[in-house]
Amino acid sequence: MKCCIRVLTFVFLVVAMSGCGTTAIKESHPLLANSSVGNIAKVYFIRPDPGFRGVMGNAFTISLGGQELLTIAKGEYTLVYLKYYSGDVTVESSTVVDRDGMNTQVTVKELLPFNFDGSKTYYITFKEKQRGMMQGTSYIPYSITEDVARNLASNLNPIGQAVAAPL
Repeated sequence: MKCCIRVLTFVFLVVAMSGCGTTAIKESHPLLANSSVGNIAKVYFIRPDPGFRGVMGNAFTISLGGQELLTIAKGEYTLVYLKYYSGDVTVESSTVVDRDGMNTQVTVKELLPFNFDGSKTYYITFKEKQRGMMQGTSYIPYSITEDVARNLASNLNPIGQAVAAPL
């Protein structure tokens, strides 16, 4: 009986932890701009919900200029207003890899260069990258069109400034 309770507790914790996290913007990031200021970039970050993916469903971190800008949870999208930026968008996510025959949760990073010019709107989403045999999955940011963004966002929850300016 104790064994069944332990197994059920373990299963509950694994399910409860999968998909952990919420979308949150780091208001102190130096590239954030006020929406009323002219010549700023309007950037939507869109993260569809692909279903259960274990730890890969956890919220992941987006950084610009080496500083954390936001965390984004699956099934959500958000909007940030940015000053001009030319550099890498880095995605830091969790995955499980094989280390000496043991499944081990690790953090992985992927980055891609972007230019966010003032007075333009950008739509960024993420695609899965299989890292190799038993090396887990990471996420690569990439730009999409407004039509694709609207389609992706139609079943997602707007968070933060995206509530006032939904797709």
